[in-house]
Amino acid sequence: MAKTGRPRLENPRSESLFIRVTKDEYKEIKGYAQKHNLSLTQTLVMGFKELKKRNP
Repeated sequence: MAKTGRPRLENPRSESLFIRVTKDEYKEIKGYAQKHNLSLTQTLVMGFKELKKRNP
């Protein structure tokens, strides 16, 4: 019988990160994510990658 479901990812997101932000920061991040059709995780990871590019 063939396997069903989604294929396994090469590098799955298995680690958790908890951060505290102010209500204003949360609204700003969430608003940006919604405007650009991104998840909060995608938004924060993209921001981190951009910071790494600017200052390796």
